Amino acid sequence: MFADEEGNAADGMPVILVTLTFVEHEGKTKLIMRSGFASVEGLQQVMGMGIVQGCASQFYRLDDLLDKLQELW
Repeated sequence: MFADEEGNAADGMPVILVTLTFVEHEGKTKLIMRSGFASVEGLQQVMGMGIVQGCASQFYRLDDLLDKLQELW
């Protein structure tokens, strides 16, 4: 869900049902992210806003953080 600074649903934005699943895979943890939309129009709206690139950039940041934390162990 897209929200304002106070956590309220943003008007005019589609609701997204996101499911994150953590799976053991070849000795590592695999994260599977699935997003569901009520309509094709809602999906197209957020695709046009760059949601794929935005999510990817956040996962790259998470990957960098996990690498740094692993170095500390």
